[in-house]
Amino acid sequence: MKPRHLALAAPVPLLLATPQQAWAQAKEIGSTAPAVFANDPDYRVLPLHLGSLNVTLGGEADVLYDSNIYASPNNAQDDVRFDISPRVAIATQPAPVTFELNASGTVRRYATHSTENSESWLVDGDVHWQTGPTSNLSASVFSRRSIEDRSDPEARRNPNAGPRRIDSLGGVVSYHRVATRTLLDVQADVTKFNALSSIDSDRDFTAYAGQATFGLRVTGRAYATATAFVARRDFRIDLTPSGDKRNTTTFGGRLGIDFQPGGVLEGGLSVGVFRHNPDDPSTPGHTGLSVAGNLTYHPTRRTAVLLDAFNGDVATFRVGATQRTDTITKLSVQQEIRHNLYGTLSVGYRKTKYTGSGIHEETVTGGGELEYLVSRNISVAATAGYGSRSSDSSTLEFDRFRGGVALRVRF
Repeated sequence: MKPRHLALAAPVPLLLATPQQAWAQAKEIGSTAPAVFANDPDYRVLPLHLGSLNVTLGGEADVLYDSNIYASPNNAQDDVRFDISPRVAIATQPAPVTFELNASGTVRRYATHSTENSESWLVDGDVHWQTGPTSNLSASVFSRRSIEDRSDPEARRNPNAGPRRIDSLGGVVSYHRVATRTLLDVQADVTKFNALSSIDSDRDFTAYAGQATFGLRVTGRAYATATAFVARRDFRIDLTPSGDKRNTTTFGGRLGIDFQPGGVLEGGLSVGVFRHNPDDPSTPGHTGLSVAGNLTYHPTRRTAVLLDAFNGDVATFRVGATQRTDTITKLSVQQEIRHNLYGTLSVGYRKTKYTGSGIHEETVTGGGELEYLVSRNISVAATAGYGSRSSDSSTLEFDRFRGGVALRVRF
């Protein structure tokens, strides 16, 4: 079982990925409808076997048109982007203790605006121990370089400077157990974020997070759950230019429901409250609604409906007493149209609220993708999406269209 990473704030790609999805997307070669089971065995990718190891190789080449590469409110500049994304995964054969190593990266080049060129990567190692018939212990370490998207709420606005590059290094430990009547999930993680530009040193911080979920079976695969969580942000530069302390602690609890894999419904949804407490005594804390959800509904074997939801406190780098709360929802439908043709449609909404400054931002997105499997190892995909952001500050608004094609290879 893959760890459920407690990301504090994630980039917002074209279709508003949630923090949980951002991690998964960085590790996987693109798949248009990953939640739909591939019925045709002739198109299922089979790993290479090297002794006791399973090896998966692949890559993706994309050509994408972007109507507004800087996410500007006016005088939008368009360009064509080229991405090359290789990936390799090595895993041991199924056993009580298994190991996995993943490495992926993306080389991005623009036809005209070379300042936007970038390279990103992710390397992680996982160990999974099946401690019992229905319990497992997992640990993961990772190193990642992320490239900030210009549409992120606090992205760099200067078109003469390239996007921010942010390195992160961290680890996660999690324990999962399902008994006849109860469920237990415990997770702890630590991540160190380092913005590479010296002018962004105020963005460097270490995040410590943990959560524990206890559930009671109510019927079949469904459990009523109670979750407690805490997150701590420890900034490398302790004080703002005005002398305020920058470190903060967030904690809270949620009640919800969890559906174990294998049924018509999978995933979970929980709702509760969070409390954000800054270390600085002159900076007021605040209490808000906490929502975490990732539900998949399978009305048929060939269809999946996905709902992702998040509401909570996230890291902000604005000076002073400003605090930030994000609300993110995304609804997707994934469909196996025929045995070698898959499609997905998505709509998303994001609201960002800056307590203390009075600024609100709302972003609405929509998009779709089709993937045609030429063979077991090769597919082609076409994608299109549109995003629009409104804000109390006109300088933060934008409209943006992206569309392109991709070639995917998997072995």
